[in-house]
Amino acid sequence: MDNKNLTAVHKFGRLVFAFLALIFAACIIVQVFLAGLAVFVNKDDWGPHTSFIHVFEFVPILMFAVSFIGRVPSRIRWNSLGLFIMIILQYITAKALSGMWLAALHPVIAIFLFWNALTIVKQSWRWILAKENINE
Repeated sequence: MDNKNLTAVHKFGRLVFAFLALIFAACIIVQVFLAGLAVFVNKDDWGPHTSFIHVFEFVPILMFAVSFIGRVPSRIRWNSLGLFIMIILQYITAKALSGMWLAALHPVIAIFLFWNALTIVKQSWRWILAKENINE
């Protein structure tokens, strides 16, 4: 199917999906910056880092829902849901595993979160800018 066979609703869904992916990736950068402030500037100031997640934690669920409207290929659709699962793992490593060596996975998962978010951003904007629909 090429882009001319997509309805306006499908194209709008893909555009919304792409913007949500971009917003999510930007929020990950802000979240890492806030963690850096707490680590390197004021060790007692973790509040912004622990609070900011609540601003964007459900964006991947919204992306997953919008992916059906935009007829996003299933691999990317499920990757967006994977972002949410990684956020849950972040909560587990920060709270339930605090003080254990597994808590050290928290920054590692953040790397995978960002990498997956960038992959989704790149792919979704590729659809928007391509002359033909890309179904992978």
